[in-house]
Amino acid sequence: MKPRFEIGKVVRVTRNVRNDGTFAGSEIGDLLVRRGSTGHVKNVGTFLQDQIIYSVHFLNEDKIVGCREEELIGEDEPWVPSKFEFRDKVHCNKCLAIDGEVIVEKDAEG
Repeated sequence: MKPRFEIGKVVRVTRNVRNDGTFAGSEIGDLLVRRGSTGHVKNVGTFLQDQIIYSVHFLNEDKIVGCREEELIGEDEPWVPSKFEFRDKVHCNKCLAIDGEVIVEKDAEG
């Protein structure tokens, strides 16, 4: 396994990072870093010999958080911020159709 990001590289977290019980001083499930936040890689290690874990210092949050490689992208890689959080519900304002076939009805929740 070769790490994708080197120490000192600026990275962006692509999903919200919550405490899984390994972050002292915070309850399990507490939000540690919001998706889209950027930080600097401080250290690179492994977990169970098959996952690369990066210690990332998020300056705005003043936290050093362990992140899995699949949760990170380079700061300069394309990133589309979203208003929606995981498991948020949305309501369709219009019928959505493909080639005239209605796929989603107006007012449908999803």
